[in-house]
Order: sequence, then C-alpha cells, then structure tokens
Amino acid sequence: MDFESGGMATGRREHRRNGAAAQAGRCRRRLLALAVAAATAACAGPAATRATEAEDRADIQRILHEQDEAWNRGDLHAFVAGYAESERMTYVGKGGAIVRGRAALEERYRRSYPEGKRGTLTFGDLDVRRLGPDDYLVLGTWALALPPENPHGVFTLVFERGEHGLSIIHDHSSGAD
Repeated sequence: MDFESGGMATGRREHRRNGAAAQAGRCRRRLLALAVAAATAACAGPAATRATEAEDRADIQRILHEQDEAWNRGDLHAFVAGYAESERMTYVGKGGAIVRGRAALEERYRRSYPEGKRGTLTFGDLDVRRLGPDDYLVLGTWALALPPENPHGVFTLVFERGEHGLSIIHDHSSGAD
C-alpha cells in the first residue's frame, strides 16, 4: 500500500461507500418486499372482507330467525338472547320510552305480552347494511298475528360485534298505523 498517496485511507473510504451502497440496497429490497406484501394484502382485503361480511349477514339472519322461533314458542328469555347483555343495549318502542339492558327488555316484553297473548311473530323485508368492520344496521318489518289488532310495524336494529359475536345493541321498533 502506498501510505503517502492516501491509499489506505482511500481503501477505507471505498469500503465504507460500498458498505453504505450495500446497506441502501438491502433497505430498498426490504421496502420493496413490504410494498409488495401491502399491495397483496390490499388486493386480498376485499375478498376477505366479503367473506366476513357474508358470514356476518348469515349470523344476523340466524339471530333474527332464532328470535322469531323463540317468540313463537313463548320463550321470551331465548328471544332476548340476541340482544347484548350490556346496559349499553337500548330499546325504543311504543310510547318512546327507552329501555336499557337485556333484563329490563325481557321484563318489558313480559308486561306488554303476557303468557298466552303473544301471537305469532314474523320478520320481513330485511335490509342489512354494513356500517364498519364490526357494526351493521338492519331495517325490516315485523308483524304479530294477534287478533283482533294484528299489530305490525318497522324496526331498525344496530348489531355490534362483541366478545360473544354479533348482538343487537340498539332496537327502535315502531308500530304502523
């Protein structure tokens, strides 16, 4: 090596430059791999979301079906099982009174529809709308075959995913004129 012309120092500088270039190359390759992974996930995202949404829609349909079956066999406890247990759960019905909590809702139904005076419940015209990854709005109609009035109306439900899956956190049911 030629120490007087700075040969050793030049060699170190070149090694550092080559090392920095190699480091930058590795960094670019990592960024490219991350970008490809993100793009792949973004492309796969809607398909995965659709599958989840389809499963959620099926769960909502199942919950509502279980509710009308429970009502029709006179099992109010099973009927309200589709509602969240939390006091955050709210129900607004006839008269505009707000009921909070599943137990209070069950009691309200027991008072309003005593044993033997519950009729046959059906839900229809369901319109399920996704609000977010864990929330759905459901619009529909209800009808109660309970002569002589045969009450019927519309409802708006909000479903939210909790630790036990989807459940109703809000129900606003109105009778039709």
